[in-house]
Amino acid sequence: MSEHTEHHPTGRPAGRAEARRPVGAVVVVTVALTALVLAAAGTLLWWLGDRLPEGADRTRTENQRLQVEGLARQLTDAARDGELTDSEIGRIARADPWRVDRPDGGAVRVVVTTVPALADEPASCTEFTLPAPLGPATEAVHDPAKGECPVRDRTTP
Repeated sequence: MSEHTEHHPTGRPAGRAEARRPVGAVVVVTVALTALVLAAAGTLLWWLGDRLPEGADRTRTENQRLQVEGLARQLTDAARDGELTDSEIGRIARADPWRVDRPDGGAVRVVVTTVPALADEPASCTEFTLPAPLGPATEAVHDPAKGECPVRDRTTP
């Protein structure tokens, strides 16, 4: 009589197919665990980056820069029609304290408190200058304000 070896439908002997399954499972589990550990480490580093003092300062500085650029763009857009009213400035500055100076010649100078005073930090404000004549070519130029920051909200007329 001849020996008979039973084969699975794949055509391989039963012992080999079963031996390959645990190796494949080990590889899949190892790759999955490695990806999970790397994702957790990346998340932890990202979280710590915002929590460390220099990360928080960097975030605060970037937020202030974006706020100032947004205010400049909105003031520029509002002045394109040839005038910039107190009402328009109030809508743009929203809850931030602000003041406006209109020297002779039609130029407009707006000072907005962009960072309120904190217990250990003074307020920070930005001066936006829109040169005369106001119109389609007007661009708001901004610099840190040299004088006192506005301390309370201005009520719009």
